[in-house]
Amino acid sequence: MDHFRRSFQRTGTFIFQHSISLVIISICWFVGSLPLVTSGPATLGAYSAIHSIRNGDRIETRMIRRTLRRHGLNATLLGFVPIIVGIITAIYFHQYIVTNSTFYIVFAIGGVYLFAFLLLISLTTFVRLSDGCTFVEAVKDSYGWVIHNPLLSMMIMLTSGVLLLIGIISIVGLVVIIPAILFSFHLEVVQTNVSQIAQNGDP
Repeated sequence: MDHFRRSFQRTGTFIFQHSISLVIISICWFVGSLPLVTSGPATLGAYSAIHSIRNGDRIETRMIRRTLRRHGLNATLLGFVPIIVGIITAIYFHQYIVTNSTFYIVFAIGGVYLFAFLLLISLTTFVRLSDGCTFVEAVKDSYGWVIHNPLLSMMIMLTSGVLLLIGIISIVGLVVIIPAILFSFHLEVVQTNVSQIAQNGDP
């Protein structure tokens, strides 16, 4: 909880200091994700942009382009994984509403948990890719981080859910700043022990 609180505080300071850049990143991410098939590269680009700000106080477009050239295809495929699971889960929920079958609601609930798990691994993988890891290393590190940090993972998902709800209610906020806040917070939480993850996979 101390780690979570410190990460939350540091994220607040980061957002205050770089609010204009984060608004630009959020809008670019929203526009880049509209075709849906490009949501993976758009998200990786957003993480890379935030990572460059953390390292040099400004958006480094060269770093973003280099990361996307190296991992653009992987990011596209990775972005599809939670989307596919989410669509299947929505179908199960729809079938439950239509048939009132226990079979469908059990699979729908299981799909929600699987969607959240895969989404968190995907986003954590984007964090590692933006840090220069290979794709295999990033996936391995991300899986290990999520498995070994269940409390932090749950807190990240709950915090993200609250922020998304605020963004949906405000509508404009969802586009203008909420995505960058979510990515900044997630990157802060993961990168505080990223060296240890890279060394032994056990945070």
